[in-house]
Amino acid sequence: MNSTREEAVEQLIHLQMLLHRYQMRNFKNFGPFNNPLRGQGRILSILKLKPEISQKDLCYLLDMSKQSLAELLGKLESNGYIVRETSTKDRRISNVKLTKEGAEVADKMDDTVPEMQELFDCLNDQEVNNLSDYLRRITKTLEEQFADDGDDLHKRMMEHFMYKRLMEHARHHFGMGGFPGFHGGR
Repeated sequence: MNSTREEAVEQLIHLQMLLHRYQMRNFKNFGPFNNPLRGQGRILSILKLKPEISQKDLCYLLDMSKQSLAELLGKLESNGYIVRETSTKDRRISNVKLTKEGAEVADKMDDTVPEMQELFDCLNDQEVNNLSDYLRRITKTLEEQFADDGDDLHKRMMEHFMYKRLMEHARHHFGMGGFPGFHGGR
C-alpha cells in the first residue's frame, strides 16, 4: 500500500472515532429509549418494524454479543416493553415480542437522525458532491462484500434509519441527491 493510501486509511479510522464521539455527544440527551440508533432504543426500533423476532436474529441484526443483547432485553422485559417466549416450533429458539406498552414507547420514539449538516460547513457544494460520490462508491463496495439475499429486515432497517433520513436531510440542506448512510451491522 502506498503512503497516500495508508494516510487515507489512518484518516478514515480517526474520522470514524471522531464521528462516534460526535454522535455520543449529540445523543446523550436522548435517554435509553429515544435513541433509535443505540441500546434499548435500537431494539425497540427493530421491533417496531417486526414485532416478533428471534433472539438469534436480533443478535445478528444488532451485531451484538448474546450477553450484551440479553442484558438489554432484560431491562426492556422488566419494564414490560417486551416478552421473551420459547418457540413452539423449536424449544431452542427464544422469540422476542413487543408488548402493547413497548409498541406505545416505540411509536413515541423520534427516529430521525440528529442534525449533522454542520459537519459539512468546512466544505463547499462541489466538495460535498465529491464526498457524496466517494462515500457512495465505498459504501457500494462494502455492501457488495456483505451482500446476503436473505437479509431483508436488515436492509429495511438500514434504509429506514440511515439512508432515507440522511438523503432527506441532504436534499433539504444541500439541494443534491443526498449521500448514502452506513451504520454498523454485518
